[in-house]
Amino acid sequence: LYQHGGLVVRTTLDLDWQGHAECAVERHLTDLQTGEIGLGHNVNNAALVALDPSNHQILALVGSPDYFDAFNGGAINMALAPRQPGSALKPILYANAMDPSRAPEGDSPWTTATMMLDVSTAFVTHDGKAYTPANYDREEHGPVLLREALASSLNIPAVIALNHIGMAGLFEQATAHGITTLQDPEQYDLSLALGGGAVRLLELTAAYGVFANGGYRVNPFSILEVHDLQGEVLYTAPSISNRRVLDERVAWLISDILSDNDARRIGFGPHSALRIDRPAAVKTGTTSNFHDNWTVGYTPELVVGVWVGNTSYEPMRDVNGLTGAAPIWHQFIRTVLTGLPPQPFVQPEGLIQEEVCFLSGLLPTPACPYRRLE
Repeated sequence: LYQHGGLVVRTTLDLDWQGHAECAVERHLTDLQTGEIGLGHNVNNAALVALDPSNHQILALVGSPDYFDAFNGGAINMALAPRQPGSALKPILYANAMDPSRAPEGDSPWTTATMMLDVSTAFVTHDGKAYTPANYDREEHGPVLLREALASSLNIPAVIALNHIGMAGLFEQATAHGITTLQDPEQYDLSLALGGGAVRLLELTAAYGVFANGGYRVNPFSILEVHDLQGEVLYTAPSISNRRVLDERVAWLISDILSDNDARRIGFGPHSALRIDRPAAVKTGTTSNFHDNWTVGYTPELVVGVWVGNTSYEPMRDVNGLTGAAPIWHQFIRTVLTGLPPQPFVQPEGLIQEEVCFLSGLLPTPACPYRRLE
């Protein structure tokens, strides 16, 4: 190649991190394919994206575990292939409901203390049909505050939230975060709150970067520079734009909720793979047909998204976001951040902490013995 010319391409990828990503994917897929009793879970593919939310650089990217595995579609880059995200869209949905600039006229934005009824509710879709969502555990948890509803990924409150902001509100928020695959709000109904539309892993990971960096749009890229053998620069990555797409207070509140291990006890218990050795905000997603598992999580300096499933859309067996994608996320992010000091999510100015009644989310009266700060 060098005898006949050629180009030198400098990328953003960290070779060590890329190796760790490939290792984490391969290791957990092997565990899933074997299973505890040797039956396996019918899982053959996974993808991972890691990026820096401050400079938008892609630091590691695994499109599939084996490019040459034609039987399982290994040549398809699943970091770019649209798939249904399950509950992984919920933080974007709640961010819209909590944003003061997007609250309907005469209405107040929701807060972490907004009380929501997690009880069986029938909604009417735009085609006039009844839609009654159910939680993943098939249980109802009564009145819950928004903090628990999002952190524990309760489905019924999420549909209530989408019904509150409207389909246009979710599309506006998702588009602002960089998701391009949701085109026409009229094509969807309230099931979109639970992942009824397809997104790309790369775009969804960048969308979470908005929460990690305090509300700025993330446009991920992987090529820093291209030059020929004479040193002439043919391409240089454009400067990143600092375009605010979300109120920094809302970005922090979403991070605070998704990093609250107590708030996610209802859905995930106290000792899940979502916990690492430092503050980290994280969300899982599982489609109802078990075609797709997701885990997207971040620290202030790193966002990592993982998808697990089958390229052929064949359903997995007994695998969800917590057991499918989360262990890969957990292994990778802990490995690459080893030795680096933990960074907190720094609370911005403009937030007020108040004591609320845990049952209603309102300011407590003397009759309320259940109180906490929100």
